[in-house]
Amino acid sequence: MRGRAGFLRAPGWAFAALAALALAGCAAPQSAALRASLLADSGKPVGGQSAEAGQAGQAAHAGGPVRPAPALPPRVAIEGVPFVAQSDYQCGPAALAMTLAAAGRPVELQRLVDAVYLPARRGSLQAEMLAQPRRESMLSLPVDARLASMLRLVADGVPVLVFQNLGLSWMPIWHYAVLVGYDLPAGVVVLHSGTEASMPMSIDAFERTWTRAGSWSMIVVDPARIPASVDTMAALRAAVALERLDRRAAMRAYDALLARAPDERLVAFARANALLADERPREAVDAYEALLARHPDFADAWNNLAHAFADAGDAQAAQRAAERAVALGGRSVDVYRQTAERMRRQAGPQQADSPAR
Repeated sequence: MRGRAGFLRAPGWAFAALAALALAGCAAPQSAALRASLLADSGKPVGGQSAEAGQAGQAAHAGGPVRPAPALPPRVAIEGVPFVAQSDYQCGPAALAMTLAAAGRPVELQRLVDAVYLPARRGSLQAEMLAQPRRESMLSLPVDARLASMLRLVADGVPVLVFQNLGLSWMPIWHYAVLVGYDLPAGVVVLHSGTEASMPMSIDAFERTWTRAGSWSMIVVDPARIPASVDTMAALRAAVALERLDRRAAMRAYDALLARAPDERLVAFARANALLADERPREAVDAYEALLARHPDFADAWNNLAHAFADAGDAQAAQRAAERAVALGGRSVDVYRQTAERMRRQAGPQQADSPAR
């Protein structure tokens, strides 16, 4: 049943006992390694472990090393994240309301309840949690399964929506909360959770409840303000998903990503494609030509440039671009040939097939 939250199966006294049991347990290797890294220069042990031992335990538990960002501040608190208390089983909408408001798009809680809360399941699915911010013209994307990545985002001023299992594997209590701060020397994180704002929680207990729920988290940001710590390709995938609902908002993300990574051809390609799909062929021509000046062997871009030239009314340039794509070849050469044939037959307004994407 992973992916829903707000689900309770126990009476109050049983819930309290279960939660206490769930928050105890095995080691939390990622948090141990993060704390150990703070004292790596001095070589002092943290919590009875050396930095080397903490990293080794983390690697053994996670299947590989997790390398905390060397400049991760020891403690951070994001100021001004609005708190929205949840009603029964509705932690998902409440967490979304908080992250949307923090990103600059406050949304009425009831609208989010109507959008993502499933009464039959008494919770919200992760897919809908990711989709709803896009309907609000915001960029949403999942975070990789590293505690250090979440803390880095918090250090960048971005609250992280987290999914937890506050119960046990055999009696889960799914829950969404918002990570708004941490203090590594003290060994705590700070959450907007349930009915409590800025709730401190042991970082070890947090890691266990988060890992028990599949190590899933997400962020919501303005498309034009993508945090530097977010991987460019991950942000690009999120922008492409956003484009399906709001092309103009996605264009803001493409512009931000292209300014960050001007040599990343897939970012430039997605931006040019969006311009063409938005019926702005002359701007699309300029975008494809700028891309091809950097990557002249990008056959897909030559093919789509042909469509842009055709839409702009330049049949001869369209034919030349299509023939260049055919000459370069590749896995999509049959598409390029179809484009070239259409451009050769063209005698009036463009009636081409859809461009490659």
